[in-house]
Amino acid sequence: MKTRINPTTGREELWVQPEGLPGIWMTRGYCDRCHPFNKCMGFLELTDAEWKSVEDLILETNDFVSLEKSPNIPKLKKCSI
Repeated sequence: MKTRINPTTGREELWVQPEGLPGIWMTRGYCDRCHPFNKCMGFLELTDAEWKSVEDLILETNDFVSLEKSPNIPKLKKCSI
């Protein structure tokens, strides 16, 4: 696994290159834009088991209305983001 320290941000990054696509440098964990969003939506509070059920549900549907009405996950908070 190739890693580097980004000279601009000072954060550690990994080289990610899916098969057949160009590679990019990505930071570990949430990016600066995603962390506040996930905190606001309540995703950071989910246990591993709850997060697994959300991932399974996402595979079954991409319709946000169905996801929001699902009893399998806690009620999502509304954000101003």
